[in-house]
Amino acid sequence: MKHTREVPDFSKVEAPVKLTSAAVLREGHQLKVKAEQDAKVLKDFEINMRDASEYDRWRREMEEKEDIERLEHI
Repeated sequence: MKHTREVPDFSKVEAPVKLTSAAVLREGHQLKVKAEQDAKVLKDFEINMRDASEYDRWRREMEEKEDIERLEHI
């Protein structure tokens, strides 16, 4: 005699989900926090965004200055 049941296939059966006001508020808060974090990351990226052209210009100027000093020293 068999006393066990087969395990149901949960991929075919959708579980009912009750959305209470607390769940809705919690989800809204999570979305708000995520949006604030994304905005902070974008703002930080905009503030700290620099391209290499300024550094390359400075490096060329320093190399030219060192070349001139080296030639004057000789």
